[in-house]
Amino acid sequence: MDGSEEKRRAKRYLTSCIVELDSGTGVTRNLSTTGVYFTTDKAVEPGLMLRCFILMQKAGGNITRLRCEGRVVRAAKSADGWEVGLHFTTFDW
Repeated sequence: MDGSEEKRRAKRYLTSCIVELDSGTGVTRNLSTTGVYFTTDKAVEPGLMLRCFILMQKAGGNITRLRCEGRVVRAAKSADGWEVGLHFTTFDW
């Protein structure tokens, strides 16, 4: 093995959904059953417990708000603002 194999616990799905945060909004890059990766223009600190809502559009046009809570496991400054990785502790439709 060359060490480049996938080590994630859940399959990630590329998606672009609005993320509502207490401090503003963001946009998802990918989503899995264990977490979400998104960009936002607000600074976020690693280790922070965060609550957010992910707005997901179902086939047929209805928008569902997925309520999520989790720990920030990655936060890095980028040209687009901040890239944030959130590991879910809970989520609910």
